[in-house]
Amino acid sequence: MFFKIKSYFQFLIKSTNQHGVHSPFVYNLVTKCFYDSKKKDSYPKIKSILKKNTVDINFKNAKLINRLITYLDYKSVLIPEKSSNNIAEILTINNYISISNSETNNKEYDFIFLNINKLKENPKYLETLFSRVHNDSLLLLQAIHSSKEHQLFWEKLQDHYKVKVTIDTFDLGFIFFRKEQEKEHFTIRV
Repeated sequence: MFFKIKSYFQFLIKSTNQHGVHSPFVYNLVTKCFYDSKKKDSYPKIKSILKKNTVDINFKNAKLINRLITYLDYKSVLIPEKSSNNIAEILTINNYISISNSETNNKEYDFIFLNINKLKENPKYLETLFSRVHNDSLLLLQAIHSSKEHQLFWEKLQDHYKVKVTIDTFDLGFIFFRKEQEKEHFTIRV
């Protein structure tokens, strides 16, 4: 618990809002999606899912991942953890997407969601996931600051040669593979 508190204060010191972002792609993502404060029809449904089920995500982040699907116009989603059925339910509210729980097919995915612990337990799994992404894909990792090991693994991921853009929002880590973009790392308050 002490690590997480210390990590959060370090995050606050390093983090910025849209004014510290010099990438047009990330600036638009932050201003039009992360900071979108309009009420959505999906929010009461999300709140209901979170109340009924044990979901390891807060309401603010659940709303954000639901908005991401619409904003980025994603259609194919991979959620390889069976325990994340509630996340799948949150993603599909007002979004028309196909969700898979297995990466065994050779399909490329727009959006992959998983807890960083799954990658930390099996680092070779990362290459499997990276073989299932395309230029505009997003790998969204949960719990990147929940432990020292997770944070170190997150920092190691940022240096991977396929990773171009990462965004740290403390609870979530966003990994983009945009070949046309310079390698950049952002720490954003949401």
